Amino acid sequence: MNIVQSDRIGAFCTHDQIQLSGSGNGPLAGLTFAAKDIFDIAGRVACCGNPDWLRTHEPATKTAPVVQQLLDAGAALVGTTITAELVMGLTGENEHYGTPINVAAPGRVSGGSSSGSAAAVAAGLVDFALGSDTGGSVRTPASFCGIFGIRPTHGRLSLDGVMLFAPSLDAVGWFARDGALLERVGQVLLAPTKTGATPKPNRLLVATDAFAVVDDDVRSALTPAINRVADQFDSTGEIEMAGGKDLESWSKLIAVFRESEGWQTHREWIERCNPKFSAQNAMRMRLGENISPDEVARARADRAEVRKRMEGLLADGTVLAVPAGPSVAPVRGSGDDATWRLVGKNGRINSVAPLAGLPQVSLPLAKVDGLPMGLGLIAAAGNDELLLDVARGLAD
Repeated sequence: MNIVQSDRIGAFCTHDQIQLSGSGNGPLAGLTFAAKDIFDIAGRVACCGNPDWLRTHEPATKTAPVVQQLLDAGAALVGTTITAELVMGLTGENEHYGTPINVAAPGRVSGGSSSGSAAAVAAGLVDFALGSDTGGSVRTPASFCGIFGIRPTHGRLSLDGVMLFAPSLDAVGWFARDGALLERVGQVLLAPTKTGATPKPNRLLVATDAFAVVDDDVRSALTPAINRVADQFDSTGEIEMAGGKDLESWSKLIAVFRESEGWQTHREWIERCNPKFSAQNAMRMRLGENISPDEVARARADRAEVRKRMEGLLADGTVLAVPAGPSVAPVRGSGDDATWRLVGKNGRINSVAPLAGLPQVSLPLAKVDGLPMGLGLIAAAGNDELLLDVARGLAD
């Protein structure tokens, strides 16, 4: 049966029913995957969570390289998944196409913007799924849905054939239900850019300022998770991730790039087609219109300082532990005020990886009142395989 016809959680797009067989052999043979509906598939239009985008774009002439890599490795694409419109939205609620059901937290959101991909993996509809992450859109859904997810080093995976939003922040990521498969997929996707041996986990540093952002019950739930991960490291310690600065400054910093680049990326289409957005996203798009070149220039200088700070912290196989998300998954339909509070907390926790171009993995190691909560691990640029080794090692 077609996956769209058997989908009972609203994770898959229904405007088409794409299925592509894998090569028949390779390291991912026999596995199924889904792709967030921002990836080009030859002969179809990715709707990117907005019906006006679907209406005003032509079918792709070729398949995105990252999707083709998985097909060539033997995996079969069984469908494309719902996304928040133009990847704007941390909860994953989409007023045009609906909100996927989070089977790990009934009545709560699956997280965005890679909502359908995370929900489909959590529900066992596919073995793994592709998403994208600009400011937390893989890491937070993975945490909300109780699955593994990774945002790789910026630039390690091709963004060709992927709808861009903020190109200096955007990254392709993926989800799986276990660390071994997360690593197995990574061995395929990361192989073309791998250089040298994978460093061993050396020191685990707990980011005390990031953990201060979340509620007490979340911190308590993640403490055993930190201890479990620490077994794979030679030593542990604590540190203020921002070096004494307020993490709110990093949240404001990423907003400059996200909103200004989002507007510049889509300005021509918006002005030409006058698409209908949700009220919240219409406002977000226009925020970028008012960011001046001087503001962007100042932000670039501040971003260079963030990168310098992280390069010093994460040398020699050091890994930084943070909450993978700002909270447990919120109740569906919580409203704009609750969403903005969530976005604010997420910005303080999850800005550093995209700002510094770093890999971060989300590990489903905790629960708060029965709801999933992930632990995030951040490594130095290029040390994606180190994080995947740690994820796989949790099952050893």
